[in-house]
Amino acid sequence: MSLRHVIVELPDRPGSLGQVTTLLGRLGVDIRQMRVLGRDGAVATDEFLVSVPGVVIDRTLPELLEEIQGVRVVAMEPVNSDSGIAGAIVTV
Repeated sequence: MSLRHVIVELPDRPGSLGQVTTLLGRLGVDIRQMRVLGRDGAVATDEFLVSVPGVVIDRTLPELLEEIQGVRVVAMEPVNSDSGIAGAIVTV
């Protein structure tokens, strides 16, 4: 499994985060940590630390997430240790 730091922008409305987390679960992606970086009433920016189960999912994860209406993957980077989101450098 690969550990990844993922930042996504999504519509700031009820159910949007649920769509993202449901897709991750269906793909077998384990969410280790999650936090909301910001929201302005129209767009929310969320940060995830995830464990991706395989190379195919790892390569296609951004495209699969962006199939959800209004979702945009801002960044997806490998994480070398289990330091978590608090240790990640975030640029949005």
